[in-house]
Amino acid sequence: MSRLAINPTELKDAREIGYNHAIIDEGTFYMAGQVAMDADSSVVGDDIETQARKAYDNVGVLLETVGKSFDDVAKVTTHIVDPAEHYYDGYKSVYWETFEEPYPCHTVLGHEQLANEEYLVEIEVEVPFTTDDIESLEPDGSIIREV
Repeated sequence: MSRLAINPTELKDAREIGYNHAIIDEGTFYMAGQVAMDADSSVVGDDIETQARKAYDNVGVLLETVGKSFDDVAKVTTHIVDPAEHYYDGYKSVYWETFEEPYPCHTVLGHEQLANEEYLVEIEVEVPFTTDDIESLEPDGSIIREV
């Protein structure tokens, strides 16, 4: 089973700054936390709801690239600046728009600040992959690369 790096063109070119958006290795999907950043490195929104929606949009791009959807997500890890203020006031409504029963496992971690002081939320998901899932992916040398 090969190791695959995933870097959709709709997202910032992560390789320019030393990482990949996702790696699939030995049937496990690892992803970098997604924030409210567009492909031009601009922060999208200054409120938690707008930023959460953009972060989930970015997660959706990654999932679609590998033939998965939010229905396939087993676990969500959310990093939120000041969760006492932002979790129920903005973030949770976007979460409800994104997921339906059966809900994934969900861990929320509170932070004073994320990597950029403008970011209010960062989201990671875990998705199981079967051998058939991985074999269905077609590395193109750019968006999906064997590494």
